[in-house]
Amino acid sequence: MDKYEKWRLTKAEIMAAYALLPEDVIESGNGYCEKDFLTYISHNELLLAMEELDGVIVDNGLQSKQFWTHLINAAKLMNHRHVDRYSSIRSEAT
Repeated sequence: MDKYEKWRLTKAEIMAAYALLPEDVIESGNGYCEKDFLTYISHNELLLAMEELDGVIVDNGLQSKQFWTHLINAAKLMNHRHVDRYSSIRSEAT
């Protein structure tokens, strides 16, 4: 898989997780902020975008297993250590 394909798949996984957020998601400076997420995505800062999404847990509790699966897949594509953390969180989700 070339670099572009990896980037494209990573972004798709992050956007799939984003699409699973509830409409009434609570935003805060300590957790998830949609404006920041959209800025990171538009600037192709995929790690920051992924980390902004995982901040949703601060004010909104656990998201679905599917949400965390998308973040796990993105982290795997980036070869990032968040895979273990997200897997642990997913095991607690419903």
